[in-house]
Amino acid sequence: MININVKKLILYFGLMLFLFGCSPNSNSNSAKNDVQDVEYTKIANNSFVNQQKANKAKKILSKHDEITAIKAVNSDETLVVAIEVHQNKRFQLAAIRKKYAKELKEEFPKLHTELSTDKKIIFELNRLERQIKAKEISNKQIKKELKHITKLMKEQT
Repeated sequence: MININVKKLILYFGLMLFLFGCSPNSNSNSAKNDVQDVEYTKIANNSFVNQQKANKAKKILSKHDEITAIKAVNSDETLVVAIEVHQNKRFQLAAIRKKYAKELKEEFPKLHTELSTDKKIIFELNRLERQIKAKEISNKQIKKELKHITKLMKEQT
């Protein structure tokens, strides 16, 4: 008899926990509550290394709600962009990548543009951006690094 009452009591408290945990007024970080600005760094445009096109690509892509971070570097003929998207949009990566790659190709028709959502590419572009910002890299080295990054992008597909 006591065993049945204990089971009912546990079931009752479990049900109450479930109902209170699923209330709409909870302070969880849902997609609506988690509105953040897009993280991107503007790279200086000096005569040594011109990153004006990369900055323009960042500005264009930062208008989209799905994107949380943007990394981009350009050389004279290549533009490589990596984006991070909200966690709840990760299942739509292929469509998002295709849509934004098309948008970049239309904006920069004379450049060979590459877009990635891969974390490794984001990391590599972040490292390259820091080197450019610290003026530790030349245009020739940037071209070499961008070739290496595009090779990494092709390997993983």
